[in-house]
Amino acid sequence: GTKGIDTLDDLAAVKSVVAESVRRGGMSVLNADDPRTLAMARHAGGAVCYFSMTGAKTGIVGEHIAKGGRAMLRENFGGIDQIVLHEDRSCVPIIPVEGIPATLGGALAFNVQNALAAACCCLGLGMGPDAIGHALGSFTSSFDQNPGRFNIHDGHGFRVVLDYAHNPAALAALLKAVRIIRPLEARVLATISMPGDRRDEDIREMGRLAGGELDLVIFRELPDTRGRPPGEVVRLLAEGAREAGCSSDRIVMALAEEDATEECLSRARPGDLVILTPTKVEAV
Repeated sequence: GTKGIDTLDDLAAVKSVVAESVRRGGMSVLNADDPRTLAMARHAGGAVCYFSMTGAKTGIVGEHIAKGGRAMLRENFGGIDQIVLHEDRSCVPIIPVEGIPATLGGALAFNVQNALAAACCCLGLGMGPDAIGHALGSFTSSFDQNPGRFNIHDGHGFRVVLDYAHNPAALAALLKAVRIIRPLEARVLATISMPGDRRDEDIREMGRLAGGELDLVIFRELPDTRGRPPGEVVRLLAEGAREAGCSSDRIVMALAEEDATEECLSRARPGDLVILTPTKVEAV
């Protein structure tokens, strides 16, 4: 929605410049589960290394593996859900998925996908399977190691998740993970925002996702209004939430991030799950 980029195809065309710029001796790491990214292989520089969540060794990925190409797949290996390297027509298990702390035992699918991509990058930089597995096994989604990326804090009598989810796809992935980790009877409260330079419909969609799933949502906009007049971002978010059937008593509008954060935490009760989606990660 900005600078002439109006569709996913437009965005993919811009992103493909990165793969096209890889030097001959380098590596292009491509997500085989996304058709637009898969298509970049035709013009990608260097050797191609695919990663996939499906473990499928068919189609383009299967042909690539059969020719001795590199791929990092999530698959059942030896009866265990693992990340497995395929290279030179052989396969090597890197690490069980539940052995990667940042995935919460595999519950955070987006971090399994991130681990696959990171493993490919490390491979391209010359690291061996043992070193890659050790690194993934020691990397957590803590505030210290990865601030703002599904950081969990349990010090208030209720669980707090800090995650930078500022677009509909990210929020949808976050809410999917929340369904897995939330206690059965827990309420879910959240602060939700979106940068003001996004399209009206994107902001409303953010509100619809939040309103359709959360027990209480605090919409805020500062410090990311990006040219919109005060109150417009939260108004659009609230419109979306109401379209999803969210009643007005479940919606709070607080313009400033610090006010929204304090409001959300102060309303939480023991056993609740609180989601904070910050812009100023350290401050929150």
